[in-house]
Amino acid sequence: MKILGIESTAHTFSIAIAEKKNREKGKKGEKEEKIKILSNVSDKYPSTLEGYIPRKLADHHAEVFSKLLKEAISKANISLSEIDAVAYSQGSGIGHCLHVGFVAAKALSSMLDVPLVPVNHSVGHIEIGKELYCKTNDPLVVYVSGGNTQIMTLDKTAKRYHVYGETIDIGIGNFVDVLGRTLKLTPPDAVGVVRAAEKGKQFIDLPYTVRGMNLAFSGLQTYIEKKVLPEVANGKYNVDDVAFSAQETAFAMLCETVERALCHTNKKEVLLCGGNARNQRLQEMLKSMADEHKVNFAVTSFEHSGDQAAMIALTGIKMLEAKCPDLKSTIPRQRFRTDASCICW
Repeated sequence: MKILGIESTAHTFSIAIAEKKNREKGKKGEKEEKIKILSNVSDKYPSTLEGYIPRKLADHHAEVFSKLLKEAISKANISLSEIDAVAYSQGSGIGHCLHVGFVAAKALSSMLDVPLVPVNHSVGHIEIGKELYCKTNDPLVVYVSGGNTQIMTLDKTAKRYHVYGETIDIGIGNFVDVLGRTLKLTPPDAVGVVRAAEKGKQFIDLPYTVRGMNLAFSGLQTYIEKKVLPEVANGKYNVDDVAFSAQETAFAMLCETVERALCHTNKKEVLLCGGNARNQRLQEMLKSMADEHKVNFAVTSFEHSGDQAAMIALTGIKMLEAKCPDLKSTIPRQRFRTDASCICW
């Protein structure tokens, strides 16, 4: 089975092709083949001080679709006629962006006369991590992205992800992106914050908001804008120290809730996934916590942490094989929670 995946929830448009061969019968019984990623190409709308404007993102996605489709097919070394299904990110995400991906996927599905597979974007992040990077198939999941910050495990009885803790306002990714623009870093996003934080030396006391198992980041952002930036202007602090302190505080909050969930669930592995899983400081802090509890720590690779279509294609294969009931509804869903998807594979 070969499936083409389309990712278009936010600033990145991506197309990938994944393959899972039929089970082979041998002397020792059936052999389960792993899913292989044949190609995974992306084009990201550049970060600017104005932030991400939905209309501009949608225009970008529509413009790069044809180029990325040809590139994905070429890198996979197949023809378009070999595609058995088309999967796309159904949500959650920015409405304008989701619509472009949906229309593209529906058109391809209709043209090729193959199934259309709606994939939960967040579940895609988790499933590619479990498939390619976990030692166990039952980790405590730490999902960190622009719009989401969630700590969860799979409830196999309910066939749903159970969320133990999450952000109650903005995702940790949105927080660091806005911080990058607020501090006018280069680039003005999470990458700029990472680079500035590496040069920071002075730790600034900032609000630390953990409410049970949940987190809040908007107050931290407001405090920096109202209280800390004036001190930067008068020379008391510099932007590198602000980036360093903000990152350390936000990650410490997250690690506290993850550790609490780990002690409660007694899982033997922690999986870090999502766009902000690329942050090496966050990886270092969570690994240290995991080591203290003598559990395995897994993290998705740089390529498979950010928004990309490989995770959509991979999850689409699992949904098709399991004949998932979620296949029935294909309309884009801007507010599609992780725990709203049926995990029946």
